Amino acid sequence: MAVSFRAYLAKRAFYVILTVFLIITFNFLLFRVMPGDVTRIVIPKGATPETIAEFSDYYGLDEPLVVQYLIYLKQTFTGDFGRSISFQKGSYVSEILPPYISKTLFLTGIGTVLSIFAGIVLGRETAWRRGKLADRLGSSFFIVFYCMPTFLFALIMLTVFAKFFPQWPIKGEYSADYPVMDPFEKLYDRSQHLLLPIFALVVETIATFSIIVRSSLTDVLTEEYMVTAVAKGLKGEQILKRHAMPNTMLPVVTVVALNVGWVMSGAIMIEVIFTYQGLGFLTYEAVLDQDYPLIQAAFMLEAVAVVVANFIADLLLFKLDPRVKI
Repeated sequence: MAVSFRAYLAKRAFYVILTVFLIITFNFLLFRVMPGDVTRIVIPKGATPETIAEFSDYYGLDEPLVVQYLIYLKQTFTGDFGRSISFQKGSYVSEILPPYISKTLFLTGIGTVLSIFAGIVLGRETAWRRGKLADRLGSSFFIVFYCMPTFLFALIMLTVFAKFFPQWPIKGEYSADYPVMDPFEKLYDRSQHLLLPIFALVVETIATFSIIVRSSLTDVLTEEYMVTAVAKGLKGEQILKRHAMPNTMLPVVTVVALNVGWVMSGAIMIEVIFTYQGLGFLTYEAVLDQDYPLIQAAFMLEAVAVVVANFIADLLLFKLDPRVKI
């Protein structure tokens, strides 16, 4: 019996809400089950008795665990993620996060979009020319960069540019004299600083999309309806665009959703290596400083982004794949 879109939407939405609720619960329990006194985790080191009392009242640390959980739920659903204990001590996490999130969305957003389009094109071309020189070279490229750790390729790029292009900026978001530049100079300067991290991100993620597209398209091209399309007299490009690629994109949608979901977390290693101060860099610094409220907020945002992206992918698959409706 076919499933209606409304019923499918309601079912998937229920699972999303349940998953988000479980993520929030796990996020709360994660630091409460750690050995030691929880007040030492969420209260700044060396805090005065007045500060300790303020933080204890804010988080309800002197209340039973159930009451603390209810307070945490209320704060989370009202956008209050607690107060940082290392970044601008005492500042609200919700005030610290936005600038870092916007930088990460800009960096990884551009990188992910470029990776998706380039990966699909390269995967399509290698699959269409399977067994030929272009396929062998392309497949070798995909495998090498798919297996290579992200931080390793970023470090190689950093070393190469530092040695052979010493004038090229390899760290930070902009130059020291950025404030006195005119608008065009600022744009050029930021573009220079963004080029290396974006290139490192694209090269590392493009292999994933290319491998998925090539594998899926290779399977589709061996199906019987492809033989039928050839028998009907359709040309190669018509077969590829009208029949092969639409069916190839089904597994690609899921992979794209996962990568889009991880856009929120950013490429932590790339941001750290190139000192690009996005959400990934902030999370890394928060871990080093043991800023647990900040870590909690970052973890929750990253996890929820992946869940929402998968929810959107499920809805797209319902429209694209008739088998989901059965």
